[in-house]
Amino acid sequence: MTTPVKVYGPTLSTEVSRVLACFLEKDVKFELIPVNMAKGEHKKPDYLKIQPFGQVPAFQDEDITLFESRSINRYICDKYGSQGNKGLYGTNPLEKASIDQWI
Repeated sequence: MTTPVKVYGPTLSTEVSRVLACFLEKDVKFELIPVNMAKGEHKKPDYLKIQPFGQVPAFQDEDITLFESRSINRYICDKYGSQGNKGLYGTNPLEKASIDQWI
């Protein structure tokens, strides 16, 4: 059984919600790990190890760590290209470039 990917951050964050929407569209199992920004959890040393700028979201897939919602979504769409919404990030260069303009 595969370990679910992890995303760190509050669900009310636009950037975290963007990643969660991608997971749902691609049928990717995930674990949401809340980060309480009001309490400064995003600036604690353990969190800064996975997101050096202390922002949300942060993402882990086994030994891979990423940040920035757009980069996370591109990774998810490429890695899980054959499942869920197959055209989510476009299927040819023009579609992909057009999507990049708007996100």
